[in-house]
Amino acid sequence: MKYFRFPPLLHGGEVHTVDIDPTNEWLATGGLDHIINIWKLSDLVNLARISPLEKNEDNHQTFNSISPVYTLKTHKAVVSTIKFSPKNSKELVSADTKGNIYLHNLEKNSQTLLYPFNEEQKASVVDLSWSMDSRLVAWSTIEGKVNVIDVTKNTFQELTELTHLEKLTVQRSIAFDPTNNYLITLGDDTLVYLYQYTYDTALDNYQFRLINKISRLINKNPINVNYKRISWSPEGELLSVPTASKNQTSLISLISRSKNWQNRISLVGHGLACEVVRFHPKFLREGTDDTAFYNVIATGGSDKTLAIWNTSKDTPVVVLQDVVDKPILDLVWDKTGTSLIVATLDGHLGIASIENNELGHEISQDMLEELKKFDQEYIKPINHKYEHDQSTTRRGEKHQIELLDQKDAKSTIHSEQNEEKDQNKDESSEKEANSSPTNSQPEAISNGPIEPSVIPPPNMTEPDTSATDILHSAMSSRQSKSTTSKTTKTAKTTSIASASSITVPPSDSKSAQKQEVTTKNGKRRIQPMLISNNGTTKPAIASSESSLGNNSTVQSSSKSLMEFDKPSYSVEEDFYKQNKRLKAQEEAGSNKKIKRELEPVKFIGSVITNPNTTFSKVRLSVPKVRLNFQISSKFDGEVFIMDIKNGTGNETKPSRITYFKKDKQLWCDFIPRYIQLAVEGSNFWALSTSDGQILTYSHTSGKRLLPPLVLGSPVSFLESHSKYLMAVTSLGELFVWDLEKKKIELSTSLTPLLELSSKYHEDGLSKSDNITLCAVTSAGIPLVTLSNCSGYLFNKNLCIWQTITESWWSFGSHYWESNDENSKKPQTSNLFGEEASIIELLEHKTNEEIIRKTRTGRGKYFNKISKNMIMKEGFENLENTISISHLENRILCCELLGEFKDFRRFFLTYVQRICELGYKTKLFEVCDELLGPDSQQETDVNSRSASGWSSSICGVDKHELLKEVILLCAKHRDAQRILIHFGKKIGVVNDVL
Repeated sequence: MKYFRFPPLLHGGEVHTVDIDPTNEWLATGGLDHIINIWKLSDLVNLARISPLEKNEDNHQTFNSISPVYTLKTHKAVVSTIKFSPKNSKELVSADTKGNIYLHNLEKNSQTLLYPFNEEQKASVVDLSWSMDSRLVAWSTIEGKVNVIDVTKNTFQELTELTHLEKLTVQRSIAFDPTNNYLITLGDDTLVYLYQYTYDTALDNYQFRLINKISRLINKNPINVNYKRISWSPEGELLSVPTASKNQTSLISLISRSKNWQNRISLVGHGLACEVVRFHPKFLREGTDDTAFYNVIATGGSDKTLAIWNTSKDTPVVVLQDVVDKPILDLVWDKTGTSLIVATLDGHLGIASIENNELGHEISQDMLEELKKFDQEYIKPINHKYEHDQSTTRRGEKHQIELLDQKDAKSTIHSEQNEEKDQNKDESSEKEANSSPTNSQPEAISNGPIEPSVIPPPNMTEPDTSATDILHSAMSSRQSKSTTSKTTKTAKTTSIASASSITVPPSDSKSAQKQEVTTKNGKRRIQPMLISNNGTTKPAIASSESSLGNNSTVQSSSKSLMEFDKPSYSVEEDFYKQNKRLKAQEEAGSNKKIKRELEPVKFIGSVITNPNTTFSKVRLSVPKVRLNFQISSKFDGEVFIMDIKNGTGNETKPSRITYFKKDKQLWCDFIPRYIQLAVEGSNFWALSTSDGQILTYSHTSGKRLLPPLVLGSPVSFLESHSKYLMAVTSLGELFVWDLEKKKIELSTSLTPLLELSSKYHEDGLSKSDNITLCAVTSAGIPLVTLSNCSGYLFNKNLCIWQTITESWWSFGSHYWESNDENSKKPQTSNLFGEEASIIELLEHKTNEEIIRKTRTGRGKYFNKISKNMIMKEGFENLENTISISHLENRILCCELLGEFKDFRRFFLTYVQRICELGYKTKLFEVCDELLGPDSQQETDVNSRSASGWSSSICGVDKHELLKEVILLCAKHRDAQRILIHFGKKIGVVNDVL
C-alpha cells in the first residue's frame, strides 16, 4: 500500500468533501472557496502509483499541470457535501453551510436550485445522500430536521415529523442503503434513527416509516464535531457508526441488519477522534476458493490517522499515523477498490493506492447479486406489525403504524398562482379532516389542527422472521432458502400492494368484543391486538431472546488470536430454574435491575460433571478448540511443521496429528478426542486434549514417550522448555515433568497466587486477577505473572511461591527496569535464550499491566503517589529504601533462577549503592559472606566445605568477587575501613600497595 499527497493547495486551504461518480471517471471536490472542482480520476490515481524514486522534477511539473475538467462556481458559502447520482455520472448534488442545495448536470452545464424555496427556510446543511435509484435526495440540517426531495416528481417532505420530538437534535450523518429499502441518520442525542421506505410503481409514490430508534450503541457523546460519516456495506448487511462509546471505551460499531439491528462487531483503536467511516465497494474473501466472506473498512478523523480494517479480524490491517497535517474530513473508495481518496483540512488530497488482491479476492458479481437477491426476500414489509413498536420510547406502549406518504408532499415548483391554490387546497383538506374523524391515514404536512383518530392494525399474518439469519450463514443453507422463500415472497407482495393506502377489513363481532375499549378526552379508543399465524392473540411485549438465539456468527479467520471458553460456573439445573422463576416474579413490578444469574452448563453426552470442577475454588478459562492449527519449528537449520486437524471428537472422525519436513510427512497419529494445545521441547512433542489428557511423542519418529497423562480437568496452559514440560489445569493445578528422566519435577497449585486479593461471597465465586504469563525455565522453575502487576516463581527447595516483581518497586526504585546501554529489550519469542533476561522480562510485563490499569501512563501515576507519600514527614528516605530492597530481591531471584550474567551486574550495583548511602553494616555482612571462614585459620578447602560454605555463587568465585567489590568501592571514604579489613584478609591491599 502506498500513500501519496497531491501537492497543490486546493479550495482555499480546506477540502471538506469528496466523491466519485458511478463510472469511476470523475472525482468531485469542494471546500472553503465555495467552488466545486471535477477532476479526471485516472490522472490522480496514476500519479499516486508513481514510486518515490520516480518523483523527479518532470513529475513535479506534471503535478502542477493537472487541472480540474469542470469548475462549478454556483455556491456562495462553504461547500459541505457533494454526492454523485448513483445512476447518472453527469448529475451531482451539492450543499453548502448556508442551506442551499443545487442539482448540477455536467452534460447540459446547468444548475438547478433544489432547496430552499424561500429565504426564510434556510438552514446549514450537515450531510446529504442519494437513494440508489437516483430518485430521492435526503439531507439533514443544523436545526435538526431531516428532509427528502423527489427530483423526478419535484416534491418535498420533512421526515422528522415521524420522530415526535419536542426538541430536534442535529443529525450529523445520513445515508440510504444499497438495497433501496432503508434510510438511517446519526444524531447528537446518541440515537440512530432507522427509516424504512418503499416505492409503489402503480401509484407512483413512496412511503416512509420510522421503524427503530437504536439507543443501546452509545451511552454518551463526549465530543461533538461538525461532521460524522456513516456508511453501508456494499451488500447492505452492515452499517458502520463512528464515535460510538460504551463506558470509557470509544469504538466503531457495526450494526447487522439480519441480526435485528444488533451490534455485531466493534472496532477499537481510534480513541475519541474517528468520525469518518467508509466501506470498501467490494465483498471480499481470503482466497479464490474460500467461503468465509468479509468487508473492508477505511476509517479516519481528527486524530490524523488513516486505518483499514477487516471485519473478520479484531485489529486493523493497516494503520498510517500522522499521515496528514490536519483532520480528515471525508473518505471515498474508487469503484475498483484499489484507491482511497482522502479529503483533509490542510487543503490537500491524499490518495492511498492498494495493489490488486492486497486486501482480499473479490467475489463474483453473480454471487454478490445472488446474496443481495436472497437478502431482499427477507426484508419485512413497510406495514409489518412488530411485537413491540421499536420506534417508541416505552416498550409496552402501543402505537399505530405511522407512514409518511408522498401524496401529502409539497411541490417544489412554486408560483403566485400555485401558492393561492395550495392555500385553498389546505383549507379544503382541513375541513375534510374535521368532518371525517376516522381517516385511514393522518396527513404528514398540514396547516391546521389534526383530530386524533383510531386506526386498528391491518389484519394480516406475520411473516416468518426465523429465517432472518446473517447473510453468510444463509447462503450456506440452501434447503432453508427453498422452504422459506415462498412464504416471505407472498407476504411481501401482499403488503406492498396495499402499502399506499392501508385499509382495514371489517372485523368480526366476536373479535371486536374481545378488544378493550377505553374513552379518553371524549374519544373512543380501541386497543389494537396482535394476530398470530393461527389466529390466536399474543402479548404485546415479547422476549427478544428468541430472535437473538437463532443468529449465527461469521466464521473467524484461522489467523485470529486464540479464544477462551468461560470458566465453569456449573449449578444444579433444577435449583437454577427455581431461583430464576422466583426472582423474576419478585422483581417483575419493580424498576430494579435484575442481577445476572449463574447459567448452568449443558454438556454433550454424559450429564455427570467432575465434582472437582464444580466445587473447586479456582476455575481458569480453557482455550477453545480450533478446527486446525499449525506449529512450525527449526531443527538443524530446517523447518518442520506440526499440523493438527480436529475431527468430531469421537471414533467416527478422529483428530489427525501430522509432522512434516517441508512437504514430506515424517509421522502421523489419530486421536478420538479434541486437541487444544501443542508444544515442542528439546526432544519431544506434547499435546493436550479437551478432556484433560497429555500425549507425548518423540521429536523425530513420533514414538510415544509415555502413556497418556490423565489430569482430570482440561489444560489451560501447556508450556515447555528444554527437557521440561509444564501444564496448568483449569482448576489451578500446576505440574512440571522431566521427560528425559520421565519423572515429576514438582506439583503445586496456583491457588495461593489467585487468592491474594479475592473476596469470598456466600452465593458464588468472585473474580480474581488474570494470569498474563505462564512459563517454565530451562531449570524447570515455573514463572507466573498476574494482572495485579506481580510476577512469581516457585522455589523447589522451599516448596512455595516467591515474588520476583511487583508494582511497589516500580513506584519507588531507582533501578526499576534498568538496562545497560548495549543490552536489548527481552523478546517473548526468545524468552529464555542466552541473551534474554528473565528479571527484565517480568519487570517489563509489570510495566505493561500498570499502564493498562491506570490508562494515564506510568509517569502520571507515580507522580500522583509521590505527592501523597514522599512529601510527608518520616518518608524522606522512602525511595532509597525501596531501591535497596528491590536490588536485594533481584540478587536473590538471580540465585534461584541461575541468572549468572544478571547476578554479577545487580550485585556490583547493590554494593556500590550501599557504600554511597553509608550502610556499613550491610557492607560488612556482604563482604563477610563472600570471605567465608577465615582463610588464615582454615586453609584446607575440604574443611571449608565441611562447614557448609561454598566457594562460588552463581558461577562466580566469591573471593574474586570480593576483590572486585573492594576495588570498585574504594573511592567511598566511609567504607574504606571495612574494605581495608577484608582486603588484608585476601591480600588485595598488599598487592595494591
